[in-house]
Amino acid sequence: MADTEVEKEAGGFVRPTVEVNTYRKANPLTAKIIEHRILYRESDENDVRHIVLDAKAMNYFDGQSVGVLPPGENDKGKPHAVRLYSIASLASRAPGSENLCLIVKRYVEKNPETGELFRGVASNYLCDLKVGDEVVLTGPAGRKFVLPVAHDIHRPYIFIATGTGIAPFRGFLQRLYKHTPQFNSPVYLLFGVKTTPELYYHDEFSEYKNENFHYLKALSREMKNAQGGRYYVNDLLRENEKELWPIISDERTIIYMCGLKGMEEGVAKAINEMALKHGKGENYYSTLSHRMEDEVY
Repeated sequence: MADTEVEKEAGGFVRPTVEVNTYRKANPLTAKIIEHRILYRESDENDVRHIVLDAKAMNYFDGQSVGVLPPGENDKGKPHAVRLYSIASLASRAPGSENLCLIVKRYVEKNPETGELFRGVASNYLCDLKVGDEVVLTGPAGRKFVLPVAHDIHRPYIFIATGTGIAPFRGFLQRLYKHTPQFNSPVYLLFGVKTTPELYYHDEFSEYKNENFHYLKALSREMKNAQGGRYYVNDLLRENEKELWPIISDERTIIYMCGLKGMEEGVAKAINEMALKHGKGENYYSTLSHRMEDEVY
């Protein structure tokens, strides 16, 4: 997308000015599903879907989120609240954008005492829809979790994701490798899931052949760390310290993190351990805030 909008300095880089809340509960956008497929199925009660919506009327950026308004009412007789989902595709105004993509994990929790199943309202609603069905949307939401404007985009990146937190990075990689001419800065994608089949968009990411793109996987149920425990994204940081430390310590590098909140503590600890080895003090991680963005939940 061309830098035709007003730009704003944001820490160490220049973000684009993005639209937010163009569509609200009072004036939502109704979008039709044009693609709906299973990315991963563990069982009838556990699947993850890739959903594409005809929603280019909304001016969203890759990295932003969209709100979904499930039909019906909650147990208090009120309309369901908006549920936010990270957009898993390129900006709507970018040439060749495939339209608004979401990655949705069906949420089902079983009460260990009664055996009763609790089904997440929005996730089950979306996962049960079919091509041609309509969804009511709000948004876009979020101003910060976006890549820099075009003239400031040529810099190193570290993307850290767990599970469906991979969503915004799909759009980011499309922007860098399909829509940014001569982009050749180092990019590290650290992706943590339980098992190999849960590496959502694995084939797509594997197709990026740029010599400076590094796709690193942490499979917590298939790999062991140095202590013999489960292997997480923080273990990727430790095991690739030689390559990653020069990128982390480079003031031009921006670090983005999206996924389960629990990973943040491990990532911070791993980076602080690296920093101590390189004489950077005990809480180096806290000094990265001006060039770090996170969407954790």
